[in-house]
Amino acid sequence: MKPQPIDQTIKKNKEWTEAVVLEEIKKWHEAGKPLFSHYMRKHYQELLAAAVRYFGNWGKAVEAAGLSYDEIRRYKAWSKEKIIQMIQQLYRQGTDLSFRSMMLGEYAPMVYAAIRPNYFGSWKNALLAAGLAPQDIYRYKSWKNENILEEIRRLYKEGADLSSKQMEKNASSLIAIARRRFGSWSSAIEQAGLDYDKIRNRKRWSKEQIIQGIRSLKEKGISLTSTKVREVNPALFAAACKKRFFGSWKKAVENALS
Repeated sequence: MKPQPIDQTIKKNKEWTEAVVLEEIKKWHEAGKPLFSHYMRKHYQELLAAAVRYFGNWGKAVEAAGLSYDEIRRYKAWSKEKIIQMIQQLYRQGTDLSFRSMMLGEYAPMVYAAIRPNYFGSWKNALLAAGLAPQDIYRYKSWKNENILEEIRRLYKEGADLSSKQMEKNASSLIAIARRRFGSWSSAIEQAGLDYDKIRNRKRWSKEQIIQGIRSLKEKGISLTSTKVREVNPALFAAACKKRFFGSWKKAVENALS
């Protein structure tokens, strides 16, 4: 019979003891590798055999190492579709989806399933399959709270729609980390010094309203340069530049003054 492959980082002919078995199980777990028996039989048969010899069966050895084997075995309940749906749900809730955080939490069995070769092969690939950009997750994760608030203020000044619905479409990574850090998106908005009630109930623009807004600025003697309008009425500027209206500030002004 062809011998089963053993992880290349493991020394053969290891001097096994109960303590060594437990230490190896913990190392394997901390490295983010699956601990269910079928996987161990293929990738670290030597450890599996030693565990059975000293503890009676693999499950008891895992439990002796301080881990819950019931949770480890739960990987069987996961499918690719369920993993993707759960990742997306956790992301919307602002959960920290970094590999380390997930492995230390209640969703470790899902991660075990996700990184299986016949599923996604790695946690990064699972995130990509769920439509997420891993680099964005880690980018915002490293930000301090004040950096997040500054980003919210910057978007507001540029006339971005900061309603939760639009942010989930246009800046899902930012709204996710803000919810995690501040408890909710509305709290983050308030912490940034903005009125979320006004943002949530923001004006619904039409071409006619945009034209009226531009003419009103002119009547008040306010310069119609893009820089000035961004400063005094960012919402008007942003609406005018949308493709469904005029596509650019210049075209909006031309239509309003023609």
